[in-house]
Amino acid sequence: MKKIILFTLLFTMISCGGQEDDVISSTEESSSSSTEESSSSSTEESSSSSTEESSSSSTEESSSSSTEESSSSSTEESSSSSTEESSDTTTTTTIPEEENTTVVVYTKGEIIDVAGSGSEFYKREVTINGVRIMAAGNVGGQQAVPDAFLEKVARMVELFTDPNGDGIDANAQIAFIKTLKGDPGTYHAGIPTLQRVARGGGDDYSSNFLRSPESFNLDDINDSTFNNDMVWYLNSSGEGFGNGDIDAAEVLEHVFHTIHMSGLDALVLKQYPYLSSDWASGPVYAAMKEAYDGGLWDSEGYGGDAWKTDPEMFEIAQKEYLYLLNFSMFEYTSLWENGTLSPEWNDSMRTPAGILTNNPLGHELYNTYIAPAISKPDLSTIRDIFQDGDVGDPTVAGSSGY
Repeated sequence: MKKIILFTLLFTMISCGGQEDDVISSTEESSSSSTEESSSSSTEESSSSSTEESSSSSTEESSSSSTEESSSSSTEESSSSSTEESSDTTTTTTIPEEENTTVVVYTKGEIIDVAGSGSEFYKREVTINGVRIMAAGNVGGQQAVPDAFLEKVARMVELFTDPNGDGIDANAQIAFIKTLKGDPGTYHAGIPTLQRVARGGGDDYSSNFLRSPESFNLDDINDSTFNNDMVWYLNSSGEGFGNGDIDAAEVLEHVFHTIHMSGLDALVLKQYPYLSSDWASGPVYAAMKEAYDGGLWDSEGYGGDAWKTDPEMFEIAQKEYLYLLNFSMFEYTSLWENGTLSPEWNDSMRTPAGILTNNPLGHELYNTYIAPAISKPDLSTIRDIFQDGDVGDPTVAGSSGY
């Protein structure tokens, strides 16, 4: 009888061991199959939605492996899966927020052809850290924006979202990028940020695509993205293109417009009257009013003081104020012609010390909401990217480094 019992126990243990091997084998096969299918799907899709799907999938899988604190093999599988799912046109980097929390993926795409919505006007695009950048092609009697210039715009977005920047708070920058992407839970969820790039100016096209977007079937791309501003290559409304500093200032100003108005916490800052009926009580409004009333910021070029009571003018004036504030706190004002924008921006406001003295609410606004999220590239790096001599060929005037 004892022999029978012993034999039964041995048979049971062997049987259980076989089941465990089946479970492990089944799991590995399922994981492999899932990874290969995801990788194939991600590679085949060349649009921005492919980039966003790859980023989202990569984030979720990395988050899962980090949170569960599984074995080293689990960590390796997560890393492998993240790498394989990124398409040939995308590089992803995982950055830990804090110990025992999730990770974020900073996504860096390559330049690809535009397909689908917007492709009648925009021909080339790249997506970097939540910002989709689309450049106009040979349309409407105007030459295409060169890829080399598109790369320079993308490089500036990359530098402004550098997780290794001085004073960057990981959680703040993660929230900033998620907002730019239009992730769930952000104020423009499902509506990703778009930076538009074109050549010269709107009137240089056979039909001004800004006033008549239907001329190039742009209504759908305009309505499905959060777009706030234009970057102009060889801006025909300004002077001095071909001068590296002026070219840099043009790009930085309008990239700032886009990321400020699409990535900051609009609900806390009360940036948009359609989101905050009490917009005139927010920290942005207070800082603007302090600078304006003190005679340090002249908004005459965009409606004078109409922004104080007009919601639409507030959005426009706010965009300019935030750019001027950020530009000065980053100490980039030497890029301006002769180092000044007076009378629009008083010369006493060109440095952090000057802003602290003259516009302390602006100084506080910057340190609380901008500095933790937006990285400050060295001025020397910017000048390496934008050198003198670009009058139609960006490659002769510095490399993007993208």
